[in-house]
Amino acid sequence: MKKTPLLLLIFMLGLGVTLMATAQPAPAGDLRQATDSRLLVVRAYFSDPQMVADLSTWTEPWEVNYERGYVVLGVTRSEYEHLVITGFDVELDAELTAQFSRPNVPLPGQGEDTIPGYPCYRTVEGTFNTAATLAATYPNLATWMDVGDSWEKVTPGGNAGYDMMVLKLTNNAIPGPKPVMFITSAIHAREYTTAELMTRFAEYLVYNYNVDPDVTWVLDNHEVHLMLHTNPDGRKYAETGLSWRKNTNNNYCANTNSRGADLNRNFEFLWGCCGGSSGSECSETYRGASPASEPEVQSVQNYARSIFPDQRDDPINDPAPPDATGLYIDVHSYSELVLWPWGFTQTPTGNATALQTLGRKFAYFNDYFPEQAIGLYPTDGTTDDFIYGDLGVAAYTFELGTSFFQSCSTFENQILPDNMEALKYAMKVPRTPYLTPAGPEALNVA
Repeated sequence: MKKTPLLLLIFMLGLGVTLMATAQPAPAGDLRQATDSRLLVVRAYFSDPQMVADLSTWTEPWEVNYERGYVVLGVTRSEYEHLVITGFDVELDAELTAQFSRPNVPLPGQGEDTIPGYPCYRTVEGTFNTAATLAATYPNLATWMDVGDSWEKVTPGGNAGYDMMVLKLTNNAIPGPKPVMFITSAIHAREYTTAELMTRFAEYLVYNYNVDPDVTWVLDNHEVHLMLHTNPDGRKYAETGLSWRKNTNNNYCANTNSRGADLNRNFEFLWGCCGGSSGSECSETYRGASPASEPEVQSVQNYARSIFPDQRDDPINDPAPPDATGLYIDVHSYSELVLWPWGFTQTPTGNATALQTLGRKFAYFNDYFPEQAIGLYPTDGTTDDFIYGDLGVAAYTFELGTSFFQSCSTFENQILPDNMEALKYAMKVPRTPYLTPAGPEALNVA
């Protein structure tokens, strides 16, 4: 084990962290349940990539650097000790640990519709108000729809919760059917950049109709569906400065800041199949009590099935037809990646070449690294595996930026412009996403 610098050791002792390399590991269930509430952000060095895969059974690394052999993740004291016992060489990140230990504070003059300390990011209410205003101001282009309820909304007592809302953008005067692009964002509550990027994308489309020829053509001939907040209950906790990932279902790990289910492990397609999620309620990757047990996930699944045809047979290796229609993107942070199915196996999908071609096109625009999702670590019960596996729709995950609570300067100057280019390409291809990216393409439009 690397020597711990003296200042870090003092800091860790102040937090109550002890390094017990010779201690005996507790059983997995006890380890997850008997944890303290303080979040420690660490860099954990590994000697074998399998160690990263093993993490997927109880947590999700924030960042994985295979070249340098480390992961960054948030852990409790008990989990810190578990990392040491299982062979990781662990270093505390004092700066990030301190950041996640203090609440967000509004900047002078900051409005109530943005996250305290981060004026570039709208709150849930600010986002919803923007979408409702777009629909009211441009009723020919925008429709703001209620497609379900959050866990708190359907649970008597406690907080009021939220409607699960979708902003549909298309020229309503031109009848369909039209090819569909569906994007979800902020399914993990603490990922600040995601909902704001998609809200800015919606504003760009509406404001540039009859101004930009690409936008005009897309809204005349396609439909763009945006679920800007896929986990609104959890997002309200994350807006305070908590590193909140899951929903707020208090039936799991009740009355703690570790409660809830990881919505991006709760989708029913091969739910819990392959060591890419946790069965422990307090884990960050807890998959829920049963497939699609969470109302937020039910809303996404039901809505996707209502807008996309089923274009793939059940056998796992069966491809969707080359002319299959529809495009789905789930926007996350962070790691600067473009990912596509599968996340639970190294085996490529039946549409692997076409998914790779479009994924590399996205990466050309945002300068991210494109790969099959399992290249990062195993996952199961995820959005993109469900959308592709259940419906045959081309499905992707964008991992934005380099932080959950990304600075506004980085968001405005890098993440927003780079990913707007990727999204402007994406909006053109949902009619035949397995064919169009292979070309030929028109690069300039008058």
